[in-house]
Amino acid sequence: MLHVSGINIQRIIASVIFTLILGGCGHQMDIEKVKEELMRVDRAFSKLSLEKGRVEAFYYYMAEDGIVLPQKGHPVNKNKYREIISQKKAEKGGTTLIWEPILADVSESADIGYTHGKYELITTDSTGVKSTTYGYYITIWKRQADGSWKFVFDTGNEIAKKEKR
Repeated sequence: MLHVSGINIQRIIASVIFTLILGGCGHQMDIEKVKEELMRVDRAFSKLSLEKGRVEAFYYYMAEDGIVLPQKGHPVNKNKYREIISQKKAEKGGTTLIWEPILADVSESADIGYTHGKYELITTDSTGVKSTTYGYYITIWKRQADGSWKFVFDTGNEIAKKEKR
């Protein structure tokens, strides 16, 4: 055994290696904290939709390979989504989309998760008349290489008008 001034170097090295191995094996993501993080991201997404409009918000939070499944529509990718929504935005009137997540869940590896919640879509027609629809949504999120969350799939389901969430 190696000793330096009465210290057993091999035992110290073995202790450090043992601690690192146990630390690495025992390290578990705090899943509850990651769920809270994903809820915050989804709320920030809704806030951006209110502040900058849904086109900008969806474009910002959508992964490059993300898909949106719109009401009564076909799945669209990121570029097609922006094109379609921008055309609608150019029409007179407009829409405001806001939502609130109810829950989030993530994988044990904390690299994929989903949020589920309620949304409100306020539409103003060309004459200025507003109407509101309500519904539920689900968004599937994937952690990106830079650590941020971007969604890879988003869809919603309108509920009957008299059921106001």
